[in-house]
Amino acid sequence: MPDSLGYILKRLREKKHYTQAEVIERSGLERSSSYISSLETNKTSPTIEELESLAVVYGTTVFDILSEAKGISPTWDFTPNPDIRLLLNFYESLNSERRKIALEFIQFLAEKQKMEKYFAGDRAAVQKTETPQ
Repeated sequence: MPDSLGYILKRLREKKHYTQAEVIERSGLERSSSYISSLETNKTSPTIEELESLAVVYGTTVFDILSEAKGISPTWDFTPNPDIRLLLNFYESLNSERRKIALEFIQFLAEKQKMEKYFAGDRAAVQKTETPQ
């Protein structure tokens, strides 16, 4: 039987050892800590934007939270690397302009690493031909 959204949010908060006030502060929600209490007791429901902010704070995704609340379990056998999941959470929390910048930065890092490997390979090849045999 699926758990309520409030129970899931409370469990995620307690897993991180955050107080309700810390969740408000970390999430950037313009609410009082009593709002977290009303979410956790199912007296109110978060907006999608608020749920996205909470997912980032809790190190999960909206998809995972809602899937658990609805009792949906994926039929595939795939567990993403925790770093990728964290990266995705951060990416999802950005506005469209910052998402573009983030993708450009990751592309830059990947290209830089590729060039470093390329030049390291060239140096090794040059050293190999210069070394007397």
